Amino acid sequence: MLTDRTTPQLLGVVLLGLVALTGAACVAKAAAKRDSASRLVSLVLARVRMWWTMCGVLLAAMLGGRWGSVLVFALTSFLLLREFITMTPTRRGDHHVLFWVFFVILPLQYYFLGTGWYGMFIITIPVYAFLLIPIRAALAGDPERFLERTAKIQWGLMICVYCVAHAPALLRLEVPDYPGAGLRLLVFLTVVVQVSDLIQRLMETATTREEDKTRIAVSFRALPLLAGLGAAAVAGSALTWSVPFTMGQSIGMALLGSLAGAGGRLCLKAIERDRGRKGVVVAQTRPSMIERVIPLSFAAPVFFHVTRYFVLGGPRAGF
Repeated sequence: MLTDRTTPQLLGVVLLGLVALTGAACVAKAAAKRDSASRLVSLVLARVRMWWTMCGVLLAAMLGGRWGSVLVFALTSFLLLREFITMTPTRRGDHHVLFWVFFVILPLQYYFLGTGWYGMFIITIPVYAFLLIPIRAALAGDPERFLERTAKIQWGLMICVYCVAHAPALLRLEVPDYPGAGLRLLVFLTVVVQVSDLIQRLMETATTREEDKTRIAVSFRALPLLAGLGAAAVAGSALTWSVPFTMGQSIGMALLGSLAGAGGRLCLKAIERDRGRKGVVVAQTRPSMIERVIPLSFAAPVFFHVTRYFVLGGPRAGF
């Protein structure tokens, strides 16, 4: 529920920005003649369409209240984890483990979020699930590539469930004198990470040479990375009025989230190359669901804990 004037103002600014960017991209697409320019415009259009979808998810989470937001993000985690497991195939002996992961651990993680049980929310997956998964896998009696198989499941659970769950966890942060700050913090994080990711991808597409396209570390080339960080800093400073940060804190948090998001995309490219995925490493115009979300997935837990501990006054703050 909207409890203040700042939140609808922020949502209105984001909506107007999306409308303007969509219109500009459509006009540029019609006018683009060169192949390179057309690729850049297509990339922007693909990201804009993705942002409209993300706005729909945020709107559903906002209107659904506490448990509505939990269900929306739980479904998102379910779909992400399914895609990750498909991308990193497992063996028949892992089916019982996957049942526990999808239908016990994932719901429990979001149940603890919905009930505000912070301690269990923080430790369930990195402690209890981390121990349960290899034990259950060992009971299946299939030792072939045991370490690799269990590590894949644990890694997927961490980035697709544990890390993603920190995004709606921002909605539960209680900031004195800032009603509705949790939603604005989530919008702030989403905007700075996605703007940074778009600028970095555009720079990679425009500057990467053909012989560099098979190099995983191309995602961390200096110029695209610095451009993405600069864009995040600008977006963060522009949104300072909407969050309980000073100008310096806004820029610092934007840079932190952007850097974490870039690291997430770098890791995903390494996974894709390890699994034998074909194609260029730089930006694609039709990214998969996990490619769209992984920058936010890596940024969300870092942003959440730094905000909660250092900005809002220590381990007793909120949630």
